[in-house]
Parts: sequence; structure tokens; C-alpha cells
Amino acid sequence: MITHEKRKTFLQWLLVIIAVFSFRVYQQRNLSSGVIPSFNSKTLSNVVVSSRSNKTTLIHFWATWCRICQLENDNIQTISNDYRVLNIAMQSGSDTDLKAYAKEHDMNINNIINDKSSSLAKLLGIKATPTSLFISKDNQIKFSEVGYVSMLGYRLRLWWTSL
Repeated sequence: MITHEKRKTFLQWLLVIIAVFSFRVYQQRNLSSGVIPSFNSKTLSNVVVSSRSNKTTLIHFWATWCRICQLENDNIQTISNDYRVLNIAMQSGSDTDLKAYAKEHDMNINNIINDKSSSLAKLLGIKATPTSLFISKDNQIKFSEVGYVSMLGYRLRLWWTSL
């Protein structure tokens, strides 16, 4: 028989889950969907990259001041060994500052774009960091996530996106 305490605990957990889900939906409400908007930008190593390609791509928005982004950094660097990654730093200072940060945190500057004015973030409806967009070979946004994503979560979404 279910006791009053167990029922109360269940309802409390259910409310927490509903609140978290609602907050995630709220954060993702303005994110781009469908075909990724076209943009070209320079990485910190002065290579021009495009949002569109014929490869499965992870577009990852982050910031140097974001603690959750720092927790995800190793995941993103590992993913970039196997997938195309556009690593976009929002409001994170000058290119010189960002290069120093990347060196200190063992990040590959070849895929980092400095979005100083947040123009790319605005183009894609990004309002929070970290935010990740999973782009298919035909340039469709298949998934978007706001907040921390585990290595397994990245790999599964990228695998699914590549099908």
C-alpha cells in the first residue's frame, strides 16, 4: 500500500521534473529550426568557415565566464576529433583574450569563432550558454540543447543526426 509520505514524495519529484522540463522548453523557444541560416565567419586561426556543409556538424555556443561551459569543454574537444564542430564563444573578450583562454584550457583554436557582438547568437536565437545545435548533412537543425550535455548525449545526438 502506498503511504501518504510516498505519495507526497512522488508528487514533489513530479513537480520538480515538470519545472525543469518547462524551463528547458522556455529556454529553447526562440532557437532556430529547419535549415540552418547561412553564415561565414573566421576562426581564431583565421580560417573562414561556413555554417553549411555536407557534414554532420555540432554548433556549440559557450562563454569563458560560463561555469557549465567549462565543465563541457573536454566533451566538445573530444567530439571535435570525430565530427565537424563550430565552437562559438559569446561575449568572451578580444581574440587575444580568447586565444589565451583556449591555450590555458587546451582548446583547439582552429574551430573557435569569437562572437564578440553576439551577432551569430542573435541570428540563431541563442539566449543562454551553453547551447548546442546538431546539424545534419543536408543542413537541417535536427536537435538543439540548452545546458549541460554529457559525452554520451553528444555522441547519441550526433549519431542520430548523421543517419
